[in-house]
Amino acid sequence: MTIGKGVEACKPNSETWRLRVVGFLYRTDGINQLWLTKSSPVDPGRGQHFKHDTMEIGGLPLELWRLILAYLPLRDLGRCGLVCRSWHDLIISLDNTRWRQLCLSCAECRHPNWPIKPEVEPRSWREAFKQHYVASRTWTKNAQDLESSNCLYLFRRKKDRRVLYVGYGCEFENLRTAVASANIYDRIILQPGVYEEQNEIILKVPVEIMGQGKLGDVALLVCIDQQCPTSRLCNLVFMPAWFTPIMYKTSIGYVQFDNCNFENGQLQIHAPGTCQIKFCTFNQSSIHFHNVSLSVLENCEFINSENASVTVEGSPTSDKNWACKHLSTSAKSRAILYTASETSLSGNTDFLAAGSPGAKMRTCEILVNGDQSHLLPQSKSQILEDHTNDKENELNGNFYMGKDGEAMTLDTDYSDSELSTVSENEDDDQSVYKLSYHSHGLSHMLAKSLHCRPQTNGLLALQSEMALKSLHQELQKDKELQSIANSVLGCLVWKCLFRDGKGGIFICSQGQARLEGCIFRDLTYAVRCIQNSKIVMLSNDVYHCKASGVFLRLAAGGLIADNNIHSNTEAGVDIRKGANPVILCNRIHSGLRSGIVVLGNGKGSIRSNQIYGNKEAGIYILYNGNPVVRYVLKLSL
Repeated sequence: MTIGKGVEACKPNSETWRLRVVGFLYRTDGINQLWLTKSSPVDPGRGQHFKHDTMEIGGLPLELWRLILAYLPLRDLGRCGLVCRSWHDLIISLDNTRWRQLCLSCAECRHPNWPIKPEVEPRSWREAFKQHYVASRTWTKNAQDLESSNCLYLFRRKKDRRVLYVGYGCEFENLRTAVASANIYDRIILQPGVYEEQNEIILKVPVEIMGQGKLGDVALLVCIDQQCPTSRLCNLVFMPAWFTPIMYKTSIGYVQFDNCNFENGQLQIHAPGTCQIKFCTFNQSSIHFHNVSLSVLENCEFINSENASVTVEGSPTSDKNWACKHLSTSAKSRAILYTASETSLSGNTDFLAAGSPGAKMRTCEILVNGDQSHLLPQSKSQILEDHTNDKENELNGNFYMGKDGEAMTLDTDYSDSELSTVSENEDDDQSVYKLSYHSHGLSHMLAKSLHCRPQTNGLLALQSEMALKSLHQELQKDKELQSIANSVLGCLVWKCLFRDGKGGIFICSQGQARLEGCIFRDLTYAVRCIQNSKIVMLSNDVYHCKASGVFLRLAAGGLIADNNIHSNTEAGVDIRKGANPVILCNRIHSGLRSGIVVLGNGKGSIRSNQIYGNKEAGIYILYNGNPVVRYVLKLSL
């Protein structure tokens, strides 16, 4: 095959010769050789110009080999990688050159770190391109054709798959006629243009529908009802038809969306149907999952939502289709496993950067139905001075102590509950609690640290006992939390961006969802979990919400761990009405009100969190709130 000209090597001796690479052949029989066309010294008298030699891979510098192989198309690169170990390593070394070029030049492929960090290079361009390239095959993986025997099914998949073209001057003028004529696993390619359907399209056989050109060149004003085991749609813009806001729905099979845009409409997935959506944009659009056993949203962007962008309703059904096993295997292999390494930020004993509030001391502010505006943190010297003078007013902002040893509380009209836009039908109980210092759960430990001057060894032991645990350490000692953290039921949301809308994710009626590596910003609320639903939130960013960031009520539960929740208008986490989550190893800071609010019979286990820099209480407990708080102090004495 010809790869080009211009690569020359000169040997400086009396008989100057030139090596001009104009082409090569490769072998797949394990022989580590290339066939090169080499020009020997030219002898016009003899008429000798060229002869062929075989050359080892070590005969040229690696940089020259990389330059040569950069001309190869995708299929030839793959074949070269199968020759031998040396060739395989050489092909792998083209990650930042040829593989990057192939990935970015593909019209159907977005940046691997889109939409959260498109400016960051992926770990491997080759792996990213591989994931995109095999996406056109995974939608048929393990699928079965009920109308054919196994042998005929495999034969038809490999031999009888056709490509149908739709558009002006093509065989089919509209999508409906192409779908009616398609056979199993046929590919339908839409030419650039706008395709509007006046009635609902029903998919009765598995097909792949792709748009040609760049994303945006092909627009579908359509409502599609999938009634077949599987289908795939790629590189399309979906808009609702005039008669319904639903753009796509299925209650039977598996659907895969890759690199699509959804405008002003809805997707509906009912069990036992399921879906996998990757590298898609939802503009004023939403997805509704009903009793779905397992679904995956990955690298998607949700913007300008009028309600919740993703709604997960109903408990995952035991009635699964063929794709659930495939999605489960993929989810377990790609999920962040905290049992392997300590990736939690809270594992760092110096949990705040230099210059951050409380950088020298871990503090926890717990306020029980009171006003914290008069509380000011104290330094080490102030604590020691107060101890010497027997003045016990405060310990790192936890309580304001009166002379009689009781915690002083003030009535307040705290608006994290009453004024929140997501609060409804709250209890009218306005009980005010006054807790005795000696009756508080931490009284013995606090009294010991205040009234007794510990020796050096005792202080070190106290610091070790009260040090924040990392997420890895917390999971290691709690098998139940490990099970929750590794659960893959319901809706799995990875590396998605939710911004500039009303709601992010809404889980209700015993629904289950797992959120990992996502960003929620500039929303009314990020996550709302109610009615015995379960939520697992790992390593997400939640900030600039107009109300509370994470909102749980009505016996909702789950695990909220290793998240960065900050700069929200109301509480970072709002727990009420019997909700009982585990709040573990999060950074909850810089809120305009309190960090965590527990009220209205709300429960929960709040452990090893970094709560700092909030304008009001770190943890605000009122109106029958009853959490278990284990947020210890680290005194740098």
